[in-house]
Amino acid sequence: MLERIGKEDRFGFIPGTNLPKLSTVSERPYSKRMLIVDDEEGPRQSLSMIFSDEFDVSLASSGEEAVELSAEHPFAIVITDIRMKGMSGIDVLREVKKLDKHTEVIVLTAFETLETARQAITLGASEYLRKPFDLDHMQEVVGRCYENFLFQTRQEEVIRKDLNAAKTNFLEIVSHELNTPMNGIIGFIELLQDTPLDNDQREFVNTIRECSLKYFEHVQDILTYAKLTMSDALPIESCFNPATLVLKILSDAEVPEGIELSSDLPEDLPEQVFGAVNELRILLRKLLLNALKFTQEGSVHFSMSHQYLSREEVELARRKCDTGPGIPENLLSEGRIFDAFTQGDSSLKRNHGGLGLGLSLCKSISAALGGEIEVESKTGEGSRFTFRVRLGLGDS
Repeated sequence: MLERIGKEDRFGFIPGTNLPKLSTVSERPYSKRMLIVDDEEGPRQSLSMIFSDEFDVSLASSGEEAVELSAEHPFAIVITDIRMKGMSGIDVLREVKKLDKHTEVIVLTAFETLETARQAITLGASEYLRKPFDLDHMQEVVGRCYENFLFQTRQEEVIRKDLNAAKTNFLEIVSHELNTPMNGIIGFIELLQDTPLDNDQREFVNTIRECSLKYFEHVQDILTYAKLTMSDALPIESCFNPATLVLKILSDAEVPEGIELSSDLPEDLPEQVFGAVNELRILLRKLLLNALKFTQEGSVHFSMSHQYLSREEVELARRKCDTGPGIPENLLSEGRIFDAFTQGDSSLKRNHGGLGLGLSLCKSISAALGGEIEVESKTGEGSRFTFRVRLGLGDS
C-alpha cells in the first residue's frame, strides 16, 4: 500500500502522488467517487487500498454490477478490467459513458491488442493500461484523468452560468426595446384623446388605444414568462402593504357590465410584508382578469387570509371565486390548465381571446416565489383559485 507522508503542498497536490487535493473538487455530487471493476478480488483490493484515502471507492465484481452502480450514482473515475465473465470491460465503458459523458474510464487488460485498444479509445476510454500496471504510472494516469474530470465539469458549469447571464441580458434588452415604443404609442394616443375629435374619430382612437393596451399586455406576458422560465435571475423583493396591493388591483380592473366585483380583506392584516411585490401584482392581476374575462354574468369575489408562522414570517392566502363557466374536467385532472398557451376552448371560434398564457404565468410566478396555487372547478358552476405564499414581516 502506498504511504503518504507530510502535509499537502502549496500547489494543491498530495505529496508523493499526482492526485489533486479533494478540497479543490467541484460541487458535483459524484466528484469524489471512484468505481473499480474486476472479477478477481486481488486487483480490486489492491486498487482500493491505493486510492481509498483520496476517493470514495466502490467495488464491482462484474460488469453488470458496475453498470447498476453507475446507474444509481455516477462516478468521477471508473477503472475496469476488460476480460471478465459476463459483461466485458468494453461493454462497461460503453454503458458508463451513456450514463454520464464526464466519467473518466481507465481500461486495464493483461492481453493487450491494437484492435482492443482502438475500440476502447473510440468508445471514450481516457486511458488503456496493461497489467501488471506500474504503481507510479497508475497514479499519474488517475491524477490526469481526475484533473480532466474537474476541468470538464467546471467548464460546463461556467458555460451554463454564462448562458443564463446572456439570456437574462437579452431579455432585459428586448423588454426595454419593446416597452419604449409601446409607452410612446399609448402616451400619444392619450394626448390625441384630449384634442378636438368628432364622434367617429374618437371611436377610432378609443379602439386604437384598446388594441394597443391588449397588445402591450401580451408582450409583457411573454417577456415575463420568458424571464421566469429561461433565466436564473431572482425576483427583486421589497416592503409593501398587502391590502393596498390588492385594493389597487381591484380598483384598476375594468369590470364588465352585469358583473359584481367584491372583496373581503381582514382588518388585522399585517401593514407591511417583505417579498417580490412586482411578481405578486402580476399574479393577482392575472387571476382577477381571468375571472372577469370568463364570467358572463354573476360575481367575482376576492378574499385574503393570513397566518403568522413566526415573528419574522407570515403566510398569506389569496382566494378568487367566480361564477363563470368552470374548467373542463380533463384539463384539471391532467394538470393542463396551467400549461403555457392552453385554453379550455382552443378553437379559432372560441368566445374568449388571449394567448392562453395567464394561468401558466401564475404557476411560474408561484413556483419562483416558493408558493403554491390550487384550483377547484366544476363545469357550469364557476371556479375557485387559491394562492398561498410565505412572506417576511416588514417594519410597520
